[in-house]
Formats: sequence, structure tokens, C-alpha cells
Amino acid sequence: MASSQTSQVADGRSARRERNREAVIDAFIDLIMNGENDPSVDDIADKAGVSYRSVYRYFEDRTDMMAAAADRAMQWIRPLLVEASGPYKANDPLDHRIDAVVDARSEVYMQIAEVLRTALLRSNSEPFVANELYQARELLREQINVRFANELDAFSPRERELRLTSIDQTLQFQSLEYVMHDRGHTREELERYLRGQIRLALITPEADLDPR
Repeated sequence: MASSQTSQVADGRSARRERNREAVIDAFIDLIMNGENDPSVDDIADKAGVSYRSVYRYFEDRTDMMAAAADRAMQWIRPLLVEASGPYKANDPLDHRIDAVVDARSEVYMQIAEVLRTALLRSNSEPFVANELYQARELLREQINVRFANELDAFSPRERELRLTSIDQTLQFQSLEYVMHDRGHTREELERYLRGQIRLALITPEADLDPR
């Protein structure tokens, strides 16, 4: 066989391998999006249209496959996180800014809920998942810090940090997951609760929260 033909065969095998590898990643994510928090390799292989054994030709182990799937999922999720505070201007009325961030957070949550559920389950055993969750939490916190800077700056430094933490915790996706998925509240109820908690943290005078 001529060297050019050998090269073409090798290129074809490499391309097929890459297509199959991508199909496995797609299958893994699709199963998670359909509520399978811990899909088996058999199920992944079947959905991808490859054999069980071939999965381990494309990935060293299940952890390697999960890392690749997490990276793919984050390519989709990261742009959503950037938009998770909604459109606003610094001089918008407070209620407008609250509505915008609540609407944006609940919308993003609805889109990523299944992936989030799997990430939370895996975060204690998979460092790369824990790191992605940490980075997301820090981004979401900073969004709140910027969006409500005018109101937060009215408090003393320690109180400012406490109010920021209160709003941040309320709006983190883990909290939304608890309210909707674990406690069974509707999206409308969730959004009403979020608006109330944010307003409480921002407009209650500092002295009124002193228990003494």
C-alpha cells in the first residue's frame, strides 16, 4: 500500500474514533438531561451506537469520560452563567433590578437543572466537578455584588458582606434546586420567594436586625 493510502486509512480511523468519542459524550449528556443522574456504561454505549468495550478505547475510565462530558457541558453552561443576572443599568430602580436577576436566575436554573443535579451528586468524589461548581458560585456572587452595589454600600463593611452573602445564598442554584425540586414549589412561588428575600436583605435597616 502506498504511503499516501496508508495515511488516508490512518486519517479515516482517527476521524471515526473522534466521531465515536464525541457520540459517547453526547450520549452521556443526553441521558443526564433526560433525568438519568448516573447512567451506566451499557446505556451510554447503546445510545451512542457503539459497543461497551469500545467506550474504554476512547476513554481511560469512567472518570475520564465524565471529565470530558463535564467540559462539554460547561462550554454550553458558561455563557448562560454570564447572563444569569439579567440585563440592567446601575441606575435602574431597585425593583427592576430585582426582577431582572430573579427572572434570569430562574430561567438558567430551568435549563441546567438536570446537569446541576448530577454535578451536585458528583462534586464530593470528582474534584473537577467540585471546581466547576466553585467557579460558578464565585461568578454568581460577583454578579450580585455588582448589581446591588448601591444598596449594599449603604451598610457598614461587615454588614455589607453579610447582606451580600444572604442574597448570594438565596440565589445560588443549589438553593433554587432545594425550593423547587426538593420542596416541590412552583417556579412562580420560587420567584416570589426570591424577590421577597432580596428586598428584605437590601431594605431592612441595619439596626432592625440587631437582636439586642
